[in-house]
Amino acid sequence: MSALTDNVIIETKKSPVSTKLKVVDGLIRIFKGALLEYELSNIGYVQPATADIARENQPEFAGISLDELDKSAALNTTDGTFSVAVMTRGVGDWIKLPVVSTITIANEGDPVYMDGDASVDIASGILNTTGGLVGIIRQFIGANSAWIQLTQHPIL
Repeated sequence: MSALTDNVIIETKKSPVSTKLKVVDGLIRIFKGALLEYELSNIGYVQPATADIARENQPEFAGISLDELDKSAALNTTDGTFSVAVMTRGVGDWIKLPVVSTITIANEGDPVYMDGDASVDIASGILNTTGGLVGIIRQFIGANSAWIQLTQHPIL
């Protein structure tokens, strides 16, 4: 084992972390502010979060798009041809998001999960409570709106 002979430069990324993530192939329409998920069996490539449907494997939340991207299947023939800037999951920022289920102030502190690319939902209104965690309700705004803190998933 050899020892370091020079000081090492420590590189960091300060929160909120914005990074470019590679997009799946095919027809793609991502709006600025869209919730994104990793494509099932193709982790590393993102797509708009899908509606909450029952399936054996549940997609993982990737982050929130900071860009808009609209490409035809003819132009987007290979995974990773295009990228989109993303506020990554777990950055800790509070984001104002619509909530599908009717909530009250009593839901502050509850986790929310992606429910399509435009909204989140509480556990009682969602099927994907495995990988779809977006964050925690930190402040109630109204019956279908809250400030959500993007928190790190406990196992992802």
